[in-house]
Amino acid sequence: MSPINEFLEYCNKILNANIGYRSKTIIDKARSKKKLNENSDLGDFEEFINLIELDVSVVSGRNNAINICSALRSKAIELNASKQAKDIFNALRIESSELSISEFLKNINVNDVCTFRTKSTEKTNEQIPIKFSINKKIEEFLKRHILPNESIINKFATKLSFKFCEDIKKVKREVIEQVKLSVKNTLIKKAIQNEIRNFLGLFPHPNQNDLEDFVKHIRLSKLDIQEDELRQQILDEILYRKFYKSQDIVEPAELAQFLDIIKTFDNKTDIKKEMQRQGIVYLIEDGSGISYKLLDEYIEPIALIERHFQRK
Repeated sequence: MSPINEFLEYCNKILNANIGYRSKTIIDKARSKKKLNENSDLGDFEEFINLIELDVSVVSGRNNAINICSALRSKAIELNASKQAKDIFNALRIESSELSISEFLKNINVNDVCTFRTKSTEKTNEQIPIKFSINKKIEEFLKRHILPNESIINKFATKLSFKFCEDIKKVKREVIEQVKLSVKNTLIKKAIQNEIRNFLGLFPHPNQNDLEDFVKHIRLSKLDIQEDELRQQILDEILYRKFYKSQDIVEPAELAQFLDIIKTFDNKTDIKKEMQRQGIVYLIEDGSGISYKLLDEYIEPIALIERHFQRK
């Protein structure tokens, strides 16, 4: 069976098990818009899967579509890797006298001999640069997506894992951990800035005792910030107010949407359900599933942010 037929058969099996008779219509529609053949690369498979994900979301919901298409992406990577391995095997079968090194590399789609590395070289010289490159790509991704839904993360992790020959689940975990850290840091930063502005609204010219009391207050609020950094932020805000009017921080739309969920629902179960609906429940998941302790780590700074606006 060809890789394409194997992939399409797998698509039919997975979709039929999850959404029944509608699977054939969805697959046929995707095939009419994106043709797959023996020369198709992972990018072509990704376009095909995106089409399926869009239609499955309509008939079965976003979360189900994410789970189904995650399996399809894993299968596409597996088949692509098998095809590359077969290409290398076929190239190696040719006698060395009949094939130059440059021709061999060209046959297996390698343009630079430097992309080959021994296991010892990979461990000593390449491991750190590859890790650094992956982290740089994730940083660039987070600049474009402050709080991406799981579908966007899956697509990004698939491309990144293929580019750097890393395990897709490992890459996805790394992306999610960095998203969590970024969201928490953004919320904490906003909460602290709001607390500083409220403090200076009450004490425009604070003395040493006022500053010490405020530092203790922040410590009791469990906001993660070094005291030296906190004191510097207070001084910076005092200096800023000498020349400019203090402005409220406007959070990105994706983050504002998350704030609205926390503000709208009082019950944690309802918050979890809405996060699932919007594809961001991964924020409060750990190795054992949903963690309400993680949810509290977001709620605490948001509560301080909200208290600031209630005082105004």
